[in-house]
Amino acid sequence: MSISLWKSFALVLLIAACGKRSESPLPAPASGPARARTTALSQPAQAQIASPIALSTPAGERVVEVSMQGSDLTVAYGGEVFHGRLKGEKRKYESVEVKFGDDGGFKVRTLDGKLLWKVKATPEKVKVSDNEENKNPYELKLKEGKVKVYAPGERFLGQVKSRTDHLEVEDAGGAEKYRGTSTRAEAFYGVALLEAIPTRERAVIFAELAVRR
Repeated sequence: MSISLWKSFALVLLIAACGKRSESPLPAPASGPARARTTALSQPAQAQIASPIALSTPAGERVVEVSMQGSDLTVAYGGEVFHGRLKGEKRKYESVEVKFGDDGGFKVRTLDGKLLWKVKATPEKVKVSDNEENKNPYELKLKEGKVKVYAPGERFLGQVKSRTDHLEVEDAGGAEKYRGTSTRAEAFYGVALLEAIPTRERAVIFAELAVRR
């Protein structure tokens, strides 16, 4: 057989082999909505706190501390301790549960499902309200490196400010109420100023926002 015929024969074999490989089916990717929902629901389980998050009084008395082991939270707040354990799409505490939303927000509910607080969070703002429509919410607004905290009706409650080696949580009059070791002002620290919310529920809101920092 001539060299040119050998080259033609080899070319035919190569084309046939490539065609056979192209027939192998590729695994179908998950649909957009399904994949997005899976990611959203898995975020709370994957979120981690490298070290405890804490606030103290200016005198050094510890007021709140949030720590995490696996996907479980321990929250010490105002002399009380709460434990949150992840179960599916919820994290259950001793007397309340947190139902995670697809948008990164969540609801704090009684153990039988009654809404206590709805929390909606974006990078610029956190809203905390006692109704599904987010009417008359508490608001924590992040702007120019500070967090401004407002009660319903835009009543100013105070702010979170960064310092060189710590952060401060101030009341409406500018007095320092709490101090943290972080140097970054983040919205969840402002939850400490929402004193009209019962301690148990305020602690849970603080902790759940902290793990989504």
